[in-house]
Amino acid sequence: MTRDDAHRPATPTARAARVRRATLTLGTVALVAASLTACNKTSPQQTDVGYAPADGIEVDLGQVKVRDLLVVSSGEGKAGAVNGLLVNQGTQPAQVSFALGESGAPVTATVDPGQALNLASQQVTLPSVPAKPGAMVNLQVGTSTTGMQNPLVPVLPPTGYYATVTPTAPASASSATTTPTATSSESATAPAPSTPAATASPTATTTQG
Repeated sequence: MTRDDAHRPATPTARAARVRRATLTLGTVALVAASLTACNKTSPQQTDVGYAPADGIEVDLGQVKVRDLLVVSSGEGKAGAVNGLLVNQGTQPAQVSFALGESGAPVTATVDPGQALNLASQQVTLPSVPAKPGAMVNLQVGTSTTGMQNPLVPVLPPTGYYATVTPTAPASASSATTTPTATSSESATAPAPSTPAATASPTATTTQG
């Protein structure tokens, strides 16, 4: 195109072609914007997705909320410490029970109304954990009013953040010492050994002649 052509008025055909190109460009931009808007509406926002921002799980027991619930144990078959936070939103004290297995004896923790209780400070100990660290285990948890739930909770080793969360060793029967009480027959002192009676020394007799 020469300099004269640049200053020459565009023909109607050229103007129409430019208008079509501009229209196509604007249409493409509008289509892309509409597609992005549609994706944004159909995709859930990350802030709308509920999740537990901790290692443990969440359990709701009526007015009692259990947060960050997990078990800390050093190995399969070893004792475990229940870790988590109990929040009592009710007006009465609540006793929460924890147990492993259907026949496992429950351990309990009591949280006052309107209070939060850190289970790690209560040393809530399970006698034996049937899973190794890194696995999941069914832990029964509940109250007398809500009944028991049986959620899967993680088992973590006592390292890092949980290094101080250690189960309390159960008291063994052999560790208890008793002081025997003497019976009446045992308390009586044995008689002192008798001293043989001194024998009379023979008296020498003299014969007078």
